[in-house]
Amino acid sequence: MELTARELPKILEYYKVDKLGLIFDGFEPVNPDKMLYYWHDPKTGELCVALLADFIIEFIDNSEPGNIVEDYWPEQECNWQVEHWYCSDDDTTNFDDCDKWFYWPECGDKCAFAKLKANVSEIANRKLERKVPDIDEAEMNSRKVERQKLTVIDYQAHS
Repeated sequence: MELTARELPKILEYYKVDKLGLIFDGFEPVNPDKMLYYWHDPKTGELCVALLADFIIEFIDNSEPGNIVEDYWPEQECNWQVEHWYCSDDDTTNFDDCDKWFYWPECGDKCAFAKLKANVSEIANRKLERKVPDIDEAEMNSRKVERQKLTVIDYQAHS
């Protein structure tokens, strides 16, 4: 469950923020099933985040954008207030079509992208990993197939 280096520009392009000149700051796991990838705008210091998870419970709604809150690991707790959720479509008022709100990376999880009500200085003391792995596509696909097999086995064991 992680993004590859080749997917980072695809995500920015998908959410139509690729022309903003965002600078990648790093990523961190905030629970066993959720990663946060941070970028900032060098002109304004505004902070953006890509949320990667197998299940995203944050409600993507710009009338009440909400918070990204995690307290699973004390050293990686977060409570980010979302200013705006990005969408791949110009119509950001239709929340019925999830496909335009989620980017589907190779790893099989879901990704959502948001602008936070925070400044880049607020991640200065976080322990971010800066080197995003570059797993080749064939390896990523084999991992995805293996994970799907395990998911079926796990589902059958608990049914």
